[in-house]
Amino acid sequence: MSEPATLNVRVTEQGPNDRYEYELRVGGGPGRDSPPLEMEYTIPVSRELVRGYRDRIDDALTGAAAPGRNPGPGLLRDLERWGRLLYGQLFPPVQGNAAELVSRLRASTGPVLVRTNRQGVPWELLHDGEDFLGLKYDLGRRMVGKRPVLGGRSISRVGRALVVGDPNGDLPSARQEVTRVAEWLRGRGIACTVLVGQDANLIDVVAELASEEAPYDLFHFCGHVGNDAGTTALLMHERQMLSEVALQGLSSTGAPPVTFINGCASARESEVANICMSFMVMGAKSVVGTRTDVADDGAWQFAAEFYDRLLAGASAGAAVRAARAALRARPDAAWASFILYGDPAASITRDARSGAARPEERPEDDDDLPVPLSPDAQRLMRRVRASAAERGVVASVDLLQGLLGEPDIRQRIEESIGEDSAEALDQVINEVFSRSAAADGDPLPAVGGPVFSDTVNRVFADAATRAAADGRATITTADIAVAFVAVGGGISSRLLELCGVPLSHLLPPDEYASDEGASDEYASDEGASDEGASDEGASGQDDSDQGGTAEQGTAGAGANGDQRLPVDGLGRSTMGILRLANLLAKTRGEIVGTYTLLAAFGAMDSEVLRSGMYEQGPAGERAFRRLSGMLTPRRADLSPRVRDVLAQARLHAADGTPPGQVDEATLLLALLEDERSSGHRLIRGLGLDPTPLIDFLRRTR
Repeated sequence: MSEPATLNVRVTEQGPNDRYEYELRVGGGPGRDSPPLEMEYTIPVSRELVRGYRDRIDDALTGAAAPGRNPGPGLLRDLERWGRLLYGQLFPPVQGNAAELVSRLRASTGPVLVRTNRQGVPWELLHDGEDFLGLKYDLGRRMVGKRPVLGGRSISRVGRALVVGDPNGDLPSARQEVTRVAEWLRGRGIACTVLVGQDANLIDVVAELASEEAPYDLFHFCGHVGNDAGTTALLMHERQMLSEVALQGLSSTGAPPVTFINGCASARESEVANICMSFMVMGAKSVVGTRTDVADDGAWQFAAEFYDRLLAGASAGAAVRAARAALRARPDAAWASFILYGDPAASITRDARSGAARPEERPEDDDDLPVPLSPDAQRLMRRVRASAAERGVVASVDLLQGLLGEPDIRQRIEESIGEDSAEALDQVINEVFSRSAAADGDPLPAVGGPVFSDTVNRVFADAATRAAADGRATITTADIAVAFVAVGGGISSRLLELCGVPLSHLLPPDEYASDEGASDEYASDEGASDEGASDEGASGQDDSDQGGTAEQGTAGAGANGDQRLPVDGLGRSTMGILRLANLLAKTRGEIVGTYTLLAAFGAMDSEVLRSGMYEQGPAGERAFRRLSGMLTPRRADLSPRVRDVLAQARLHAADGTPPGQVDEATLLLALLEDERSSGHRLIRGLGLDPTPLIDFLRRTR
């Protein structure tokens, strides 16, 4: 699967205008050694013009879809006109290096993913003078927000489909679409469940979507979409709302990977809520929606073209683009209403029409666990691994979030602190994840899935011991919860404390009762947690006991605890790596774990690590370059003053005899010469006059 070019678009308000910050990342193909090419620039954009052009486009499409309307060739000209004007407003050639970025984008021949924090721009209908972007590129969208997103399921074929339509009996065309779609899918060997009219009620639809024995791979909906108090939802029978809140029950299975929503404004941009994004949040991989109503059989024709190509092995972006092209001759421009949410490069790897039996759904690989998991624990760990997939490591916070998704644990937490406080705890966890993602940048993907942190490894070692002591061959969710409490919960215990939740509330009722009696085992282990025994332990503390058992951690905590790490025998470069690792961990609200420590080695360009990895040939060289580049800042990560310091340092280096690279002395000199900088003031705050230090640096150069 080719990696898509990614256009990151961050929009912030500045008075009557908006500020658009663009970053184009053009990824290398398989085997490319060079890092992705990045282009950045920032421009002011008229908010009123963007809204106005968008509204003209939507009005044109809505009018063309009106019953009895026979749009003429002027519709396509109108779409092209407003699309050109909108493109010129968002990518003005007179602004900075916009022309260079546009040329790079035009040179891209693969899929393009638009990641943005703002809905409202019809990216697919921007016209660059050659064609509409939605017909020129395999284009997908992804919203950037703070909500946690389930990893969802990957599928090798579409085996089961749920088709829901006309729940309120007032859309004959929707009922016809249901019949056509179901017949088309069944003709290709796909088992279909069809719910229409009163059968399409909220309870039955959610029950079908939440099926764990045979989860659906595809969900197709045609009907009304409603909005109540800012919440967007599919309207079921008697106008019951299938919203993101109703979809929360799908957390164990996730939403169907392929979702198609044909509804009134089902994909209309809204900062408050959007039902297409709700399905993405719940784990759907590819969601197709409509930005405006689509006339008569336009949605059915588009769906047939899209499904045919997707099932044949095309990527989601290519399938949507081909479906648009197939419908381009329609006078109502039905093709222009469809939007793809998700990675445009995602695909189904095997055609469902082959007639091959559906492969057995297999739980996540448990080879890295000491004892196999029971079915309930498998469901828990699927959610946990999905949450940690992009970061590459399962931390104690991931495990806590998974445990909080267990109904019995959630009930105990809410009974203890109330629903509002429980939601506050969810927000705290989400904030930890967002800070971690911002600090990580682009972490190395773990081979075979995310790896376990030391705390999580100890949790499963303890859970395996408990299962063996009971004569059981599998680890249950209850074992994991008890072991989580026994090892202290890592940093998660601190998050629970912030929200007034005793760690013992994660325990099953029988274990909780014994804990209320001050069990020596839990009391001693919780004491170990308080002293920073776990791998992720107390936020911001030194981890001198990492990798040891809980008991060893307790002893180590007593010896060192909150004191500074002993530095006897540690070399200067070793201390530099440890300090950097500590700084990285603090940005994530953790203490130093083995993943962060290795990242620090790479960031410090460790010569020992470089030599050892280079011995493995080109693969080792590529791996080291990726590791050492993980923490390289982008321009947006640096303040304007730091960028000025770097520019001055480059001038110093160029003026040297002979000219050379920017070394430490050159960068320090540029930093301290700026008397307005915080760095200059920091030296004074340490009780030193910066002037002699500047003189020394000049002599050193």
